Amino acid sequence: MKRILKRINILFLFLFCFVYTTAQAETTPPEINAQGCALLDASTGQVLFGKNEESTFEPASTTKVMTALIALQKCKLDDEVTVQEDYLKVGGTGVGLLKGDVLTVRDLLYGLILHSDNTCANALADHISGNVDEFAKLMNEKAKELGATHTNFKNPSGMPDPEHITTAHDLALFLREAMNNKIYMEISQTPSYTLTLKNAPTRTYPVNNKNYLINKNSRYFYQFAICGKDGYTTKSNHTYVAAAEKDGHVLVAAFLNALDKDQNFHDMQSVFNYGFNNYSLVHLYKQGDEVSQYKITNNLTIPVLSSKNIDYVVPKGKENSVTSEMKIDDKDLSKESFEKNDNILKGTVLVNGKNYMTVDLQAGASHHYDLSVKALTENASPTVYIGSAAVILAGLFGIKKLVDIKSKK
Repeated sequence: MKRILKRINILFLFLFCFVYTTAQAETTPPEINAQGCALLDASTGQVLFGKNEESTFEPASTTKVMTALIALQKCKLDDEVTVQEDYLKVGGTGVGLLKGDVLTVRDLLYGLILHSDNTCANALADHISGNVDEFAKLMNEKAKELGATHTNFKNPSGMPDPEHITTAHDLALFLREAMNNKIYMEISQTPSYTLTLKNAPTRTYPVNNKNYLINKNSRYFYQFAICGKDGYTTKSNHTYVAAAEKDGHVLVAAFLNALDKDQNFHDMQSVFNYGFNNYSLVHLYKQGDEVSQYKITNNLTIPVLSSKNIDYVVPKGKENSVTSEMKIDDKDLSKESFEKNDNILKGTVLVNGKNYMTVDLQAGASHHYDLSVKALTENASPTVYIGSAAVILAGLFGIKKLVDIKSKK
């Protein structure tokens, strides 16, 4: 009997240690080979894990995420573009485009994102800005707009340049923005595509997606991966930026200056698993949710709606510890006209009693300010009536006085 109890105790102790070790492993930050890393929650932008995330490195072809963003912003997909340089002159990865070749912006984007073609990058830059230098200015303006504070672009392809730099944090911000574009996501999730020249339809170029995390036939396949872009030069070493989604929770991760490309794909999965295993996304308000009723006039109150999804990230197990409220700026809207879904107010979201963020609030109904007498009387208060009567009586008294003076004359 004692021997049986002893064995049970040993088994219990073993199970306890196993469970404890497993729990500890889930919260242990991953070891990765990249020198720079940032893991972001896509909804809030919060950094969940970082390694030298604000240090600058050359990004190589992950640069092309920004190039695609600018092209999608400035061009129509069916616009035709004439290539200004042979692929041999551009250097780096190329499908073999020649000077004078004509392609649509759509085909150039597929060549850019799937095959990481440098000639496609330069062709888009020339088409949009006339030359690479001017296009780089647009890239830097967009980077600043997205909150990137340590990025400086010199070209659209990621070719080596000591002044062409970014950080893992900034790079993750670029993909986070790109994911909002349906066309970008459609292209980045396409396994393969064939580029067709407009000036020579018999010349075609097949391109394949190099983001192996989304390739089901790849040994690197990761079931939660949704998009990504990798890069390499001898100066930058291996770079990678990718996104994954699990149960509606989207994460973005960026790697810079990694020595081992093979390990990069494994590390990316480890970083995503760390994020999913240790953090939860709490939905505070969804876009279109009514957050309050707002008084416009004495006789009119309308609902105000959240203009976007508002989420909050917490450690696993702390989901029920979050309380939120919306404080709405006080503003007189009685003399303003607006339509349903127009932004009309600002609201401050408080989480656990602390300011979290400011958000635009939309009208849940239309309101048209009417200057007619009927509208004035309907919305008038007793004070207004008394004041108006006083003004009228004063006016009549003045007219009578004037008539009396004229009569005496």
